Amino acid sequence: MTVSSPARRPLLDAIRLAATRVAISVLRRTLPGLAASRASMPELRALIDLMEGPVWVGDAQVGDPQLTSAARRLFTATVPVEARELIPPMTLRSEAVANTWVYQNHHMQWNIEPHELVLDVGSGGWPFRRADHLADKYLGGTSHRVEEIVQDHRPMYEVDLEALCFADKSYDFVFCSHVLEHLDHPGRAIRELARVGRRGYIEVPTRLSDILFNFTRLQNHHRWHGLVLDGTLLLVEWTDRERREIGNHFFNALHSAYANQFQEFFDENRDLFFCSLQWSGHIPFLLIDKHGRILDASDR
Repeated sequence: MTVSSPARRPLLDAIRLAATRVAISVLRRTLPGLAASRASMPELRALIDLMEGPVWVGDAQVGDPQLTSAARRLFTATVPVEARELIPPMTLRSEAVANTWVYQNHHMQWNIEPHELVLDVGSGGWPFRRADHLADKYLGGTSHRVEEIVQDHRPMYEVDLEALCFADKSYDFVFCSHVLEHLDHPGRAIRELARVGRRGYIEVPTRLSDILFNFTRLQNHHRWHGLVLDGTLLLVEWTDRERREIGNHFFNALHSAYANQFQEFFDENRDLFFCSLQWSGHIPFLLIDKHGRILDASDR
């Protein structure tokens, strides 16, 4: 057995012991019936190869996919039925879970005509593919994003979203995704979006999203979470108590190279993680602070 560090030997010994116990357990159940025994032999053979062959730790893979699958099936047979769904499939994904940019640009349908002028406000490191013009407040580093800003062949404007430099109705469509939750006065920004655009799209993370992905712990990052009710955008301020470290378990599961149930849940329920509003002419909204007070509203 080859290991990268002597400190790993207790762990590897424990793995071998567990594998041996699983093999013995399966043999005890299957040997009385010849057909069952034959059915289990490929898995047992693979498990024996795992125990006798080299095991690499660190960056290398422990066994091959077939070996991993065989060991998983043997282990699954030893646990109660109600616990089996907790065992990860340990199969590599053919492609990563689509992030927000990929989903918006490759899966969502946009009713935008070729001749229409489109502005992406807060384009950051993932500009809207259909946008003709890009705009952002921070062309350099900022706590509001981790990636570098993208500047390509399209015109880029340095702007304050709460006081845009564009004329009234100068754009046919204004795209604003994952921006409003960062602002001190999102109500002002929403009015500006409706002023410079004829229609557009807004997307912000929900309460569920920021909690599960542990964004609430970040300082000077998200101030609000969103909800859309019957065409009205609600932005609610995070309380001080909600800003705490809760770990990156769900974030890591979502970005894992191995398929898991949380990835399936995310893919099938994106509306629970991100709320969106397609608006035309007017943007109904309500802004509520961390004390439950209405700070701003579209009818004010």
